[in-house]
Amino acid sequence: MRSELGFVRRCGLLLVALLMAVGLGLGCGKGGDGTTDDGNSAGGGGPAGRDGVVAGHVSFTIDGTQYSGTTCIANSFPGENSTSITSGADEGEWSLMLEIPGTAAGTFDEKAGATCSFVKPPFNMYDSEAVTITVSSYGKAGGSVKGTFSGMLVDQLDSTRKPITDGTFTAQRHRDVE
Repeated sequence: MRSELGFVRRCGLLLVALLMAVGLGLGCGKGGDGTTDDGNSAGGGGPAGRDGVVAGHVSFTIDGTQYSGTTCIANSFPGENSTSITSGADEGEWSLMLEIPGTAAGTFDEKAGATCSFVKPPFNMYDSEAVTITVSSYGKAGGSVKGTFSGMLVDQLDSTRKPITDGTFTAQRHRDVE
């Protein structure tokens, strides 16, 4: 039952990430591009700039194809002791969700409960078979969550396996979700 709920929650969060990729990717403007209103650096994921926006960023390679985007947020779920990091490209071209057990820095793999999901419309949906996510810093709400990731993804339609490598992220941490 727990794994079914986890799958449903992941699918729901992936849909939210896809919608956010379109909405936030088009609407970030100043701040989301790494600068404040006066053109100064927002700190690359440290404390938020004057406009309150951490410069989100994600980049990774799947089977030799590089992806990157500036929409990247972290939602923590203290009641479930987990954090979801969701990101996507402008125009809903793709979405990525990383999930870690816990709400702190550390290294997590699939045995500990870490997962990675990637969706590229219209029909490509991949889930991790093996993944390692290293969270190097886990800031307070409004700050940032930074780290790296890599692993092996499995296509949910035809079971082909594709490596995901060179993953890095800086996500704005939102308030805790109860």
